Amino acid sequence: MSTSANIEGKVDINEFVSQAAGLAKALDAGTALLYNASGKTVTFYCYNGGDVVMMVPYCKPTIASGYSGLIAAGGTSFKVFADNKGDAEFRVKPNKAYVFKGPGMVEQV
Repeated sequence: MSTSANIEGKVDINEFVSQAAGLAKALDAGTALLYNASGKTVTFYCYNGGDVVMMVPYCKPTIASGYSGLIAAGGTSFKVFADNKGDAEFRVKPNKAYVFKGPGMVEQV
């Protein structure tokens, strides 16, 4: 694996998929790698896995379509809401990589 791999920013989806799994293993605990392939810019609201109130997100990165970024929260898995909408909820595990294609369309790579 190249040490100059691009894990944040604009990247071709095929390049992301080929590198993502290996890169995600090296991330800090509580962090996952996400590629936005939805066709629009999305703000991802991330909450700890056991957070039932969800008043304050752990983080809320905005990722443009065609770009990758880091999302983070606590727990063995955490809840992510695209644009903070209930119908766009998905769960991710730390140190994994995902492709977001739209509400209900998230794939681990």
